Amino acid sequence: MIDMDITLDWQLDTLPARQVAGLSMFFDQLPLDPYINGDFRRRRYGRFEKQGQGFHRLDNGVFFQAAAINKFLGDVPRTYPDLVPAFAQHDAFQAMLSAFVRHTALADGREIGVHQMRICASLGSETPPAPEGVHQDGFDFIGVFFCGSQGVTGGALQLYHGLKEQPFFQQELTAGDYLVLDDRRFYHNAAPILPKDQQGHWDVIVLTA
Repeated sequence: MIDMDITLDWQLDTLPARQVAGLSMFFDQLPLDPYINGDFRRRRYGRFEKQGQGFHRLDNGVFFQAAAINKFLGDVPRTYPDLVPAFAQHDAFQAMLSAFVRHTALADGREIGVHQMRICASLGSETPPAPEGVHQDGFDFIGVFFCGSQGVTGGALQLYHGLKEQPFFQQELTAGDYLVLDDRRFYHNAAPILPKDQQGHWDVIVLTA
């Protein structure tokens, strides 16, 4: 449940880039996503429960979305490697959890899913961060926390009122920027990324509740 006195549509905000930069080493350790063809996405997944001013770490469990929500990997139970303990305890990541709760007013006991992802691009390719295209994730709220990129352009976050409409918001984020939105009201996507030279990457943490 949420505090009904707080109404969230969508909110763009930022955390200190210098703080978020401390997470970069953990993206270098991400394993390949085994549920997609190719080697362009690396991923870990974890879960936390809000408890007072803190967060209790849960086992990472099985991630599942119905086909009605995810036409790319819907109805597929997915088990990803868990978050690295040092990442889960890092001040920058804890600040992301706190920011997400602040914007969404999540009550104690609510579960937060954590998707840590790196999207890779190679010379001659145009790589979509979200292969499913314009979509919703099937949650109440999502938070997209941009952690930086190297050697790529593109990746602008996009918000839509409907599947067949043009985006009403489109912006490339810089490290530390984040977007929190009501997943029931809006659709979202990210523009393809393109390498500046031989290869590059784009790092993001997506929180769901």
